[in-house]
Amino acid sequence: MASTTQSARDYVENARVHLVRELKNLSVIVENLYQQKVFSDEEVSKIQTERDDFEKTRKILDSVTKKGEAACYKFLRIIDMTRKRTVERASVLPEKQSAASTENRKFDLHHWISCYPFKEDTQMDSKKRKLSRPKKMKTYIPKDRPGTSPSDLLKTDENILLVGKPGIGKTALSHELLRLWAERDNEELDYMFYFDMRETSHITRAMSLEDLLFSVFSEPDEGREEVLQDIKRNSDNVTIIFDGITDLSSSVVKKLVEKDLLPDAKVIVTCRPDNEEDFGDFLRVEVKGFSEQTIKTYLSAMLGDTQKKVLSNLELLTLCHVPMYALMVAACFSSETPEDSSQPCSITEIYINIVRFCLKMNSNKTKNKDLNSFIENKSEEILSLAEVAFHATEGKTVNLTKLPHKDSCVLCFLKSLDSQGAPTETITTYAFLHYTMQEFFAAIWLLKNPDKIKEVFQQCLTTEKKHMKHLIPFMCRLLTDKSPSLMKCLIPAQELINTSNWFFKEMINRFFPYLLWCFYCICCCYSNDL
Repeated sequence: MASTTQSARDYVENARVHLVRELKNLSVIVENLYQQKVFSDEEVSKIQTERDDFEKTRKILDSVTKKGEAACYKFLRIIDMTRKRTVERASVLPEKQSAASTENRKFDLHHWISCYPFKEDTQMDSKKRKLSRPKKMKTYIPKDRPGTSPSDLLKTDENILLVGKPGIGKTALSHELLRLWAERDNEELDYMFYFDMRETSHITRAMSLEDLLFSVFSEPDEGREEVLQDIKRNSDNVTIIFDGITDLSSSVVKKLVEKDLLPDAKVIVTCRPDNEEDFGDFLRVEVKGFSEQTIKTYLSAMLGDTQKKVLSNLELLTLCHVPMYALMVAACFSSETPEDSSQPCSITEIYINIVRFCLKMNSNKTKNKDLNSFIENKSEEILSLAEVAFHATEGKTVNLTKLPHKDSCVLCFLKSLDSQGAPTETITTYAFLHYTMQEFFAAIWLLKNPDKIKEVFQQCLTTEKKHMKHLIPFMCRLLTDKSPSLMKCLIPAQELINTSNWFFKEMINRFFPYLLWCFYCICCCYSNDL
C-alpha cells in the first residue's frame, strides 16, 4: 500500500499497473477530466481513438502524470467521487489463505483511493471539530467557485446525473437547459423531451416508447409514425430529461436510461443523493446551491434593507444556501409582522408558517385565535391528507391517487394532474407542490399514529426504505418543548407529550449502535489491509 504522505503524482504512478487493469467506465473519467479543464478536445479525441480500454487507460495516465501534481490530484478526486462506476470492488477473501495466495489477491482500488488524504477533506474535518457551532454552520454554505455551466452540460454527449438535496435547484437547472436548447441557433432537426416525474401515474402506464413520447408528452399534428421512426434512426439528436426520479419502476424509462431504447440519445436525470446508485455510466454533477455572496444578492433583490434581519441570523443564513429555502425565508420576512415577533429559524418552522398561511387564506380568518379554531374544525380533513402523504412517501411516489377528502383546505396544498383515460375520460390525480412538503405532512401523520414510528425507524436502516429518514427531522422539531400551535390544533397536547417522552430515547437507541457498528467495520477494514 502506498504511503499517504506521497504526492498525488507518485500515488498515481505507484498504482499504475492496477489502474490499467481495473479501471472501468473510462468515458466517465475522461469527461470529468475534460469538464475540469485537464484535457483538451484534441486530447479527448486521441484517447477515444485508442483500440481498447487498456490502451485508453494508459493514455489517460500518461497525459495526467505529464501535466503534474494538480492534474493528478484532480484525477484522484474524480476516481474518489465516481468510484461506484469506475472502480470494481475486490471480492472478500476467505479468512485462511496462504502467503502466496495473499500476494496474488486482487488489488483493492476502493481501499486504495479511500486512503489518499485529500487536502480539502482532511483539513476541513479537523477544522470542523475545532470550530464553534456558528462557524461550523457556515461551512455548509458552498464557496463561490467557478463550476460547470449549463451551456457546457448541454454541449457534452455524456449522459448526465444532476444530484442534490431537496430544493437545491435541480429542477431550475433542468429548466435552464430547456431554455438554452430552445434558444440555440441550430438548423439541424433535433428533439428535446422533458418529463416531470411527479406525473408518475402517466409514465408508469406508458408501456412503449411511442406511448411515452406521444401520449404522455405530446403528439405531432401529423406524421406520427414518420416522426417516431426519425427519432429511432437519429437517436443521437435526442435529449431526454427525467426530472425527479425516485426509482426505475417504469419499464420504458428504465430501458431509456440503460440504453436499450434510443442507444445514442442523451439522457439527463435529476435525483436526490439517496437515489443515484441506479445510474452507473453517467457524468455526475452535484448541484450545490447558493454561495454566501449569491445569498446576499438574492435577499437584497427580494427584501431590500430587511435582508439585514436574515443576514444577522446565522441559522437563517445557512438555510438560504438552498434556493427553495431562500425563497421561503424571503416570503416569511416580506409579510407584515410585528417588529418584535420571532421569525422561523428552521425548515420545519417555515413549513408550519406556510401551512398556517395557506389555511388562513382558505378560511378568510384574520385573527390567530380564529384560525386555530378553523384548524381544529378541519383537523379530520388535514390529517386525512397527512395519511395519504405518508403512504405515498412510504411507496416512494409523489402521485396521490385517492383523497378521502377533497375539501378546499386540503386542495390548497396540492396541484392537480390531468391525464387521458378512455377517449372521453379524464383522470385527475394530485401532487404536493414539492416533495419536502409531502414529507412534512407524512411526519404529522406519524405523530398522530405514534405506534408506527418505531417501524419507520427500522425502515430507515434498510436499503428499500432508507428514504423514510427524511421524516425524522420534521418529527424532532414538532415534538420539542416549544410545540407549535399547529400541532396542538391537530393532536391533543398530552398525546404529543406522551410521544416525546420516549421518541428521542428510542431514536438514539436505534441509530447510535448502527453508527458505531459502521465505524467499527471501517476501522476493521483499514486495520486488516494496512
